[in-house]
Amino acid sequence: MGMYPAGNLIKLSPSDLTASAHAAGDVVFAKAELKNAVASEGGLSLLGNVTMFVEGAATDDDLALLFFDNSTDLGEPANDPGSDITADEFRAASCIGMIKLDGGASAIEVGNGRVYAGTYDSVSGNMPLLLKAAEGQKSIWVACVQYAGTLDLTDTDSITISFGFKYLG
Repeated sequence: MGMYPAGNLIKLSPSDLTASAHAAGDVVFAKAELKNAVASEGGLSLLGNVTMFVEGAATDDDLALLFFDNSTDLGEPANDPGSDITADEFRAASCIGMIKLDGGASAIEVGNGRVYAGTYDSVSGNMPLLLKAAEGQKSIWVACVQYAGTLDLTDTDSITISFGFKYLG
């Protein structure tokens, strides 16, 4: 993971995955830190691209990546229903953005999984996404929720993600 004056490419393999089926609405992985997502404490970045390989995913598996400016727990661990997260817990988690990844429209089949691409589309306006770190921080946190389908992860290392950030200040 290298850091460059113009931006950063951060790779993530979430550590709290469970090799089991995830129903629509389940938390796939809880908050994971993206270190140096911004260049300076409290700084801004433009998330220009996201590429995510999910082993075991099918065309009806739609995912949402949620971005946060703090490490406060979401209120539910991986493989638990996102609907169990209370409004107060979600507000405290401080969501600052979201990207929807459609298993049919924004993914292709590779091996026994799918490669999802976070891209700009005129309907959802997914990308690019402006993200601001909290004061004193250079990190952004990300979590994933299954919003459609039944994702059947084959292993505890079934997901790898690359995030392309352009530093703004």
